[in-house]
Amino acid sequence: MKTAGNHTVTAETRMSEAVSDNPFLLLLLEHLGIGLPLQEKSLGQVAVENGIGIELFLTFVRLYGDLNHSVDIQFTGEEVPSIIRYLQNSHRYYSDEVYPGIMETIDRMNLSGSSGETMMTEKFFREYLSEVRNHFNYEEQTVFPYIVHLHEKVSGRQMSGESPDYSVSEYREHHDDIEEKLDDLRNLLIEYLPLKEGIQMRRMLLFKLYELEHDLRIHSRVEDHILIPLVASMEARLKESE
Repeated sequence: MKTAGNHTVTAETRMSEAVSDNPFLLLLLEHLGIGLPLQEKSLGQVAVENGIGIELFLTFVRLYGDLNHSVDIQFTGEEVPSIIRYLQNSHRYYSDEVYPGIMETIDRMNLSGSSGETMMTEKFFREYLSEVRNHFNYEEQTVFPYIVHLHEKVSGRQMSGESPDYSVSEYREHHDDIEEKLDDLRNLLIEYLPLKEGIQMRRMLLFKLYELEHDLRIHSRVEDHILIPLVASMEARLKESE
């Protein structure tokens, strides 16, 4: 990965070059609702044409290249719609595409040779799915509407109506680390699952889990290091103006 994971990525970097260096950026584009082809456009042009702040877009790109990238920019409320769009599209991607694909692979693995361990894998993943759906529903039904309302209030677009009885501190407390269980499932497959048949299915499943884990870690960093500080800042601004 030559440029996508560090500060050499700038607004002038060609988007197509960044994607060639880091194909995972195709997921980022999908999550932000940005379609292909990219033509000769720079990152800055792609951001502006899609109504996304350039610094926010560069931060996303750098996170996709380096999970440990330090988010040291203080964003304003103007980035809220792009962040919410990214998170909601991520939820749809996981729920409609990734999780069904993983479940299908587990089912095929069971057909190749059912055992106590493979049944445990299915049970473990179904429990994980139940938790993650609860997490997504909580964000979609409670957190995101609150943040949108707060953004409209701070920006002056929402002049009337009571604010929901909620705060970012509750979100921070409720914010589960949903990728932690994936570590346990991956370790189960690597360390304990004896498969004489269907070893290809196990490899396919592990690859799917690694890809999911990578995207989920970025998802969590966007929430923890961009969204939550931004919401806290908007809450403080609103409180000062009252």
